[in-house]
Amino acid sequence: MKTTIASVLLLFIIFSVTLSSFLFGVANATNEPVLDSDGNEVQTGTPYFIVSSIRGAGGGGLALGRPSGNPCPEVVTQRKSGDNGIPVIFSNSDFNDGIVRLSSDINIEFIPLRPKLCRTTTVWKVDDYDHSAGKWWVVTNGVKGNPGANTLTSWFRIEKAMGGHSYALKYCPAVCGTCPALCNEIEKDYDGEMDRFALSTGPGWSFYFEKVKKSATEIQQVVHI
Repeated sequence: MKTTIASVLLLFIIFSVTLSSFLFGVANATNEPVLDSDGNEVQTGTPYFIVSSIRGAGGGGLALGRPSGNPCPEVVTQRKSGDNGIPVIFSNSDFNDGIVRLSSDINIEFIPLRPKLCRTTTVWKVDDYDHSAGKWWVVTNGVKGNPGANTLTSWFRIEKAMGGHSYALKYCPAVCGTCPALCNEIEKDYDGEMDRFALSTGPGWSFYFEKVKKSATEIQQVVHI
């Protein structure tokens, strides 16, 4: 009798865990896809430029920056209007889904267009708290994958913004349900040297995603020649 009860309890636990995982996957997969500037679904592992939707004075694409006083790790900055910046690739916390979706946890990683000058990753993360300005800056040297408490600062989200295929970036990780975390929009700000991006309680900055003609592998091969 005890063996039968233990077996039933074990089956119930396995069923509960399996159902929970299944429902999480379904919920993630039903989120609306993010679209690129051509109206196609944004895919993981594929290079895209992240470019300001605000033309002219709004600036160009996002890129790696190296502050003069503390060049490593590199930071997330913005190029001038007309320059698309440096390509990124997106990775989902749900690695079984190859489509980038709204309100889902993602890693964002630059694909450098030149040999790396810092021995750090180009994965975005929230760090480098500026006490004088009271800001959390978006920098690099994040961790790709392994969603959980140890990688909390490396997960971002994409949300809809006003107008066409425009989107806002947000830091509001859900990869650790029991961890305290900030939940903020990402806004452009000037640090006295360059245009950078920081967490904000405001509306955030608006971007579009332009697919790069070359694959991530082709870009990396050119860099390493």
